[in-house]
Amino acid sequence: MTPRLTIAIPTFNRADLLKNALESALAQTSPDIEILVSDNGSTDGTKTLLARYEDPRLRKIRRETTLPRAEHGTYIFSLIETELVLILSDDDWIEPDFSIEIIRLFTEHPEISFAYTGCFEHYDDVELPALVGPRIETPLDFFQAHYAGQRQVSWCASVTRVLDIRACGPQPVDRMIGDMFFWTKIAFKGPVGCVARPLAHYSVLRPGGDNESRTLPILSWGNEVRLIAREVFARAAQAGLGEAAKAALSRDMGHYTTRSLANQFIWARIAGTSWLACLVQVWPCLRFSGWTPGNFARVGAALLLPRKTLRRIMVNAAAKMARARA
Repeated sequence: MTPRLTIAIPTFNRADLLKNALESALAQTSPDIEILVSDNGSTDGTKTLLARYEDPRLRKIRRETTLPRAEHGTYIFSLIETELVLILSDDDWIEPDFSIEIIRLFTEHPEISFAYTGCFEHYDDVELPALVGPRIETPLDFFQAHYAGQRQVSWCASVTRVLDIRACGPQPVDRMIGDMFFWTKIAFKGPVGCVARPLAHYSVLRPGGDNESRTLPILSWGNEVRLIAREVFARAAQAGLGEAAKAALSRDMGHYTTRSLANQFIWARIAGTSWLACLVQVWPCLRFSGWTPGNFARVGAALLLPRKTLRRIMVNAAAKMARARA
């Protein structure tokens, strides 16, 4: 009998992180899963690490040549034979009940487009619980809440149908934010499902290395976030969003985009980008609409403060939010 859900783990030269992600997949309480690890040509100890694990649910793939990240994703999707898929980055991990809870949701509500669970965002030793919605909500309600800052979706906490992923086509070469490229399209196919329990763990800042999306070019990041927002807005308008709601969504999308852009200045500095390299990005970024005093302050901090101070500020801010959400 074909399992219902594939937990797919793409990896490349991060054996020290892969162990935790893989063991969290192997610890799942649901028997209705397959685990697929695709080694994209690693030259570290990944091959040796994977050789230690033997499990009937585990399928190991090793490429001898390394594909670009987006192409590796397309390759993985071509290998999956189950109905549902979770893409689990090798620096993230899931709780043992993740699969059984998400499969139950799809079984109870086969009409949903995709589903996500609660998630802890990790900033060094701080666990920040992500904001979630009701068990079922319409795509319009979901996106209005998302851009208003009331829903947080992480790819390591999101499950989609494989056929829907394939219907989106390959991730374009000029798109960097692959997760949002897929789930913002798929979400309009039906209601959005949510398991509110925090069943996934997303590494934002971690000792010895950080989330790779945080190192993407600042202006390119902002342009793509804005493009995705415009695509969502067009679909929302086609779905019958009222004029007042469209005005509110447009405003929230502007604030969301510039907040994300301002944060990218901070992530770039934390990752080691020079303040001068960040400074030359300021003028083109000011052409984005939706700037607020708080977002201007983030950019100013990125340009003026040392990397260690910026990191400490982000961790302390996450700790403050975690206390507020407790």
